[in-house]
Amino acid sequence: MSDDKNSIIKKKMAMAGRDPGPLHLIADLSARMGGAAVGAFTEYFGEKCQPGPAETASFAALGDALAPFASTSAIYHFRHITGGDFVIVLDTDTSLRAAGWSLSGTRELPEPKPETVSAIDRRLAKRLAIRTAEQIFEKSDKAGVVKGGVELIASGDDPRRFDFTAADQKVVCVQYGVETLEAESLGAIRIFAAEPLTVAMRDYYDKTIPLAAQQWKRDLMMLAALSPVEMRTALAEQDITLGQLMNLQPGQVIDLAMASIDEVKVRPVLQTESKLELTGALGNRDGARALKINAIGF
Repeated sequence: MSDDKNSIIKKKMAMAGRDPGPLHLIADLSARMGGAAVGAFTEYFGEKCQPGPAETASFAALGDALAPFASTSAIYHFRHITGGDFVIVLDTDTSLRAAGWSLSGTRELPEPKPETVSAIDRRLAKRLAIRTAEQIFEKSDKAGVVKGGVELIASGDDPRRFDFTAADQKVVCVQYGVETLEAESLGAIRIFAAEPLTVAMRDYYDKTIPLAAQQWKRDLMMLAALSPVEMRTALAEQDITLGQLMNLQPGQVIDLAMASIDEVKVRPVLQTESKLELTGALGNRDGARALKINAIGF
């Protein structure tokens, strides 16, 4: 997001009485998190999943952000190796589907559906929450996240148990849905991450991945440049009669006109999409026959 666009959005949000927050951190974080965590649902339910609808990321105090989910959702407090804390919230439907699948292999919601998530359901859904956290944050040691670096600190339904921020510190809040390829909804995930952790994720996506892609391209080009290539050239072409061809004998010398070998063309032996063709002049250099390249055509 450009600085000018960033500034305009911040001014509009400020005029509307909303805290603009660090918009450069949250511009597309919900889509990134949703795409990264879909794999957890694919593993858990054994069916290919895809990101569903996502809400625009926001910036708010952790207590205020978690308050709407008190006593109704399953809340999980995680910490990873960098010391950064984050909270994952599985709403009621997501938790009940995960618990039902873990217990009896069904994704159907119970009837009647309870308004809150029980302690047993939270424990059954915990594996999905943990794998979701791993998929989202275990990306690269460049982003401060390494395999095995995610640790579950606490789980429950009371937001007061998960306040890891100072009174004036806020967190980035994102929400996304997950569904099957047939558009069957499997639930919604909400992530609340402190700014240092969000910065690490932003740097991973905006810096580490592009740099790795550039390095891969450079390595591939270097490898290609060192690969052996067979080249073959025709020194001369001339027409002869069928009788002359049939009378050729071993040891016979065929005289070539000098004009026929003044210009040499070099093409790939194998049929390729490349139209590479070298044109040069044949001569002598340091007592050896040599080819001077005059032009390269593609």
